[in-house]
Amino acid sequence: MKLVSLCLLVAGAMPAVAASAPALFPKPLHIVRRVEDPFVKKAIVVDQYCAGDRVVTVSGDRVTIVDYAQQQVTEINRAASTYSITRFDEIARAALPAAAAKSAAAPKVTPLGMKSSAAGRSADSFEIDGGRIKIVAGIDRSVALSRDAVEALIGAAYPGVKRPEHEALLGVAAAPHNGGRIAANAAAAPAEYGLPIEQTITVRNEDGTNAVTRISIVRFDNDLPPPAMLAIAPEAKRVESRVSRFSQEMHDADTIPIAPRRP
Repeated sequence: MKLVSLCLLVAGAMPAVAASAPALFPKPLHIVRRVEDPFVKKAIVVDQYCAGDRVVTVSGDRVTIVDYAQQQVTEINRAASTYSITRFDEIARAALPAAAAKSAAAPKVTPLGMKSSAAGRSADSFEIDGGRIKIVAGIDRSVALSRDAVEALIGAAYPGVKRPEHEALLGVAAAPHNGGRIAANAAAAPAEYGLPIEQTITVRNEDGTNAVTRISIVRFDNDLPPPAMLAIAPEAKRVESRVSRFSQEMHDADTIPIAPRRP
């Protein structure tokens, strides 16, 4: 259940990041997120630095660098003096089981009007109800982003799996046209998507209980990450990534030899 919530927070169609394509974030965007996860007793605050084709997430001693141009994820653990590098295709293979479970039904979208966000800013709010997963989202339309940039921020970009809830969230993030209706060509607009500043994600469990994750952007500016934050210490040891370990464990579980029965 935690995996579903995290997928909605942070990893789909690949964003257009070819060498000739414009950068995901031509203007730097630094956001500070507060995450209230049902599996963690206290709120977690993370910094995300978005610039060019990279999204750098900092949470305590851990730094995660997602490079859409290089198609790889670098994870640095400063406390343990370790790092790992994982290719997008490795992550995509590990995400295949989640793709098979994707629902084909389009979520129901209900406008909720303008509300105040945790950052004290006005947000255009919507309820996105996909049955098992419901999202109440707030969009800050004072920030203009491309569709690809928003996909990266909400976890819908390759190598993740884009779910119907992601598509609905992208739909409400698109700038309204024609009397409040979303234009048919909104997906082609280069920078007409607002910033999803609030998300309350409710996962309805089969036993009748709910798991609720709240994600709020409490502040944003145009700061760049300190260069020292991106550097890998010379003494740091390269280790296997968590995704690689998980994939290997799943492979091993599927290939455990079964001893023949004795006659």
